[in-house]
Amino acid sequence: MNTRKILIIIASTIILLLFGLISSISYNTGMNYGVTNAETIRTKRAKVAETHTKKIKTVLVTKVKNTTIKNQINSAGRVVSLNNITISSEVQGRLAGNNTFKKGSEVMEGEVIFSVRDTDLRLLIKAKKSQFMSLISANIPDIRVDFGNEYIKWNNFFNTIDLEENLPDFPQMNTAKEKNYIISRSILAEYLSIRSDEEKLGKYTVLAPFDGIITKSYSDVGGNVNPGSPVVDFISKGNMEIELTVNTSEIQFINIGDTVSFTDNGKKYSGKVIRKGRFVNTNTQNISVFTSINDNEGSLYNGMYLNATITTKGTENTFKLPRRSIFENNKVFIVDTEKRLKIKNVNIIAYQGDEVIIDNMLENTLIVNEPLVYATEGTIVKAILK
Repeated sequence: MNTRKILIIIASTIILLLFGLISSISYNTGMNYGVTNAETIRTKRAKVAETHTKKIKTVLVTKVKNTTIKNQINSAGRVVSLNNITISSEVQGRLAGNNTFKKGSEVMEGEVIFSVRDTDLRLLIKAKKSQFMSLISANIPDIRVDFGNEYIKWNNFFNTIDLEENLPDFPQMNTAKEKNYIISRSILAEYLSIRSDEEKLGKYTVLAPFDGIITKSYSDVGGNVNPGSPVVDFISKGNMEIELTVNTSEIQFINIGDTVSFTDNGKKYSGKVIRKGRFVNTNTQNISVFTSINDNEGSLYNGMYLNATITTKGTENTFKLPRRSIFENNKVFIVDTEKRLKIKNVNIIAYQGDEVIIDNMLENTLIVNEPLVYATEGTIVKAILK
């Protein structure tokens, strides 16, 4: 047993001595190699670091090709009738009829929209006509004696008067003496008074000024109205327009006659710019543009909301860029002839969705069309045309 322990101790000692000897030899050998080849090692490490430092960044660029670009300005608005009026009563009385002026009713040009009961006025006019006829009848004999040549004229005028019809035209007075006589007998004054009542009688019945639709009714049959009281809102049928709003920076590109396309749930309509506003909305700082719209299918309704795109006639010597290539509002990176990044200010004249239109870049300039992170002027890059 003791012999076995002695052998184990001796073997362990020998292994430790060999391990120490080998470690010492390896360390000395490594130190001698490092001292001898120190300059070579430093050179290799410097080359690796230089290679890593000179790694060139690749960027996507677009080459400028200036052309005439048609600006497409997006907006939206509501369809409104070209003629939209409120019809009021010019007289006092009770509304008559058969509920023809209900909301949604269609009325053709010249048809009755509403009427006011006029019985009292009609009877008053007939009474005044009767008195007028009595006045002329009393003066006919004197006219025959004093103005023999004018008798037939006045007698025919008297015989033409009908209580159910408007008064005929007043006879022409040919001499000063005849004129003085007629005026002094109050014949002309009575005639004009009746004609005034006849004109007023015509206001008791209101006719449609154009083909249209009643969009609102303020009263009903049997209701009382006063002069100036609104009775119905009336819009023209078929003639529509849309008020769009655009930024103040875009109005300069829009001209009368520019085409406009409209969309609504897959349906498409076309139109043109017919008016441009000369005022700015104080709340939105936008300007109104008024457009016509073609409705061949009769599917447009007053109040509909449509998306619109105005296509302008275009601006010369312009170029379109991705919006993401712009930073700090109006700056881009370009790649110069030495393949270095350079910051350039651009003049943005319009925005179109995810793109911008600029007009101050030289032909064939390489513009970086992607955002760069931590990029600085002077950095060498590899440009790849997109």
